[in-house]
Amino acid sequence: MGVVGRKTEELRDEVVGHLRIRRRIRQWIAIGFVFGLLIGAGLAAGAAALYWPEKDEPLKMTMREWEIPVKAPAVLSGPATFTVQGLTCDIEWITGTHAEHFAKGRLCRVKVSIANNSLATVQIANLEQRLVLADGSRLGMDLESMEIKRQLREFTLGASDTLVEDLWFDLPQGIFPTEILLRANADTPQGRAELPRKDWSQR
Repeated sequence: MGVVGRKTEELRDEVVGHLRIRRRIRQWIAIGFVFGLLIGAGLAAGAAALYWPEKDEPLKMTMREWEIPVKAPAVLSGPATFTVQGLTCDIEWITGTHAEHFAKGRLCRVKVSIANNSLATVQIANLEQRLVLADGSRLGMDLESMEIKRQLREFTLGASDTLVEDLWFDLPQGIFPTEILLRANADTPQGRAELPRKDWSQR
């Protein structure tokens, strides 16, 4: 083989070697890219697990003094879901930032969470809520207590929002509630949630 032939073969081998090296570099870059995507996906999943609550995880609410938990099923009223969480009764008087209020009989406080399940706002009219007493009568909210405790009579709940509020009622002394009737507003159906039976005068 002449000098020209050897030079040509050496040049070809050199070109082939460079091509192989470039091919391997591209392969390693592709492998690194895939591993980077996998690691990123794993980190994103881990962050989501930390900051995004599981759908089946119940919302744990702290009970206040004398408050007892309510385990009644949620009430669906139109696009809103009402969940009664706590009940406190036989309250003789309350205070607020500017006033104090003595019950005509005994006050009952019902803690309720309201979730808007729709992608639009929903009007909540608390004046529609009724407390059912042991004698079968139905009682509307005590507006003075609601005002003193800064609870809203009506409001607009945003899309997919959840709000926890207190509903206040003034009951005749010695009579206790058995159920609460809840609805979003006058245009939505009414549902009922059973309340724990308890002689609050013995607390």
